[in-house]
Amino acid sequence: MAVLAACGGGGGGDSTTTTISGSGLNSLGLSPAVATAFVQTVNNLPVKVEDGPRAFQFTPNANILYATVTVCAPGDASRCVSIDHVQVDTGSVGLRVLASKVKALNLPPVTLAQGPTQNAWECFPFVIGGLWGANAVADVVLGQQTATAVAVQLIEDDPNAAVRYTSDCYNAADRNILDSAATLGSNGILGIGSTTLDCGLNCVAGNYSGTFVQYYSCPQGATSSAACTPAAVPANLQVYNPVAALPAPYNNGVVLKMPAVGDPGAASASGELILGLNSAANNTVPSNATKVYLGVDYVNHPNAYLNVSTQYNGTTFAGSYLDTGTNGLFFTDATLPRCQGSTWYCPKNTLNVSALVSDGDNPTQNRVPVAFQIGNAEGLFATSNTAFGDAAGATPTAGSSFAWGMPFFYGRQVYLAIWQQAGALTAPWYAWAPL
Repeated sequence: MAVLAACGGGGGGDSTTTTISGSGLNSLGLSPAVATAFVQTVNNLPVKVEDGPRAFQFTPNANILYATVTVCAPGDASRCVSIDHVQVDTGSVGLRVLASKVKALNLPPVTLAQGPTQNAWECFPFVIGGLWGANAVADVVLGQQTATAVAVQLIEDDPNAAVRYTSDCYNAADRNILDSAATLGSNGILGIGSTTLDCGLNCVAGNYSGTFVQYYSCPQGATSSAACTPAAVPANLQVYNPVAALPAPYNNGVVLKMPAVGDPGAASASGELILGLNSAANNTVPSNATKVYLGVDYVNHPNAYLNVSTQYNGTTFAGSYLDTGTNGLFFTDATLPRCQGSTWYCPKNTLNVSALVSDGDNPTQNRVPVAFQIGNAEGLFATSNTAFGDAAGATPTAGSSFAWGMPFFYGRQVYLAIWQQAGALTAPWYAWAPL
């Protein structure tokens, strides 16, 4: 039994980790690769679902979207490294790369205080794993656009490092610290979700009561994590959405164009990530697009905060989101058979189903239908393919979450706005149209 983890989650930082299990026999071979046409412009870059750093030995990675990201020393375009196979994640915020990939750049740390100098470190958990590492300042190049002096996380991947993860981070990460390309399935994560900051007001105030500690202050030259203490971090020093840090007009959101993927999948799927919204011919929302708004009323609709609503099979899932960092469609449906020993669904035949997606704060309004398929995951993952349009499974625990993962994006151009970048008084939104 092979297991694959992919990271991601809702725009509100409520990250979701998913798992795949299949035969691992690759018995059905490869289907053709699929791709959209790509022409280089000033505001785009190629992305691709393909096999990458092997998180698991016997089966290809599945539904993981990769891009190449260039990281430079701040203000010095002569000192840069290009990092391939960085996972594109619309469900989290911030660039996080393996520290070893940028070690030669000697990036300056994010400094919280002087005398003695205190540097920011971060714990960033997903459902069944998490990241630990120092924060640093870098210039981040996406295609032909550069985000300058952005706070990023350097994932600590040196097993002999002096400052290893704290016990609190270890527990928050479900005792599974992802500290290598092999465990992460990538060389880093490019979080381009719906907000500018990866934490926000709670971390500004250092309010970690009842939850994990996200930011720590560690003395420069610390020899163990015992010297690190929970820290409040000002907004301007928190890990920042690289897209939001790009120059205008490319900083208010993204468009993702991906080709359609049929059953039983494709060898790979190549698409395009376009920077900015409604500022150029390639990022203007078409008149036939469907649009829904993410919730922003945390007081009255906490489950829908920075999420949309999904109505499926008589159930309303208030915490729903579009997430390239989740490698399947994940929701609870007790009527669907699961693969043996797995949370993935294994219906005998491919099912054609539909759901209604609506605004987060007004779930009974603006309901739009979304048709999708549920395939037999055991059969899908028995192939050598890496892109699957009908991979679906149950959430780890029954609840109000419906994750529209990577399969949602196939065959569509999807527009994702960043809150307060697209208008201070306008809630962030999703929009999509067929290719």
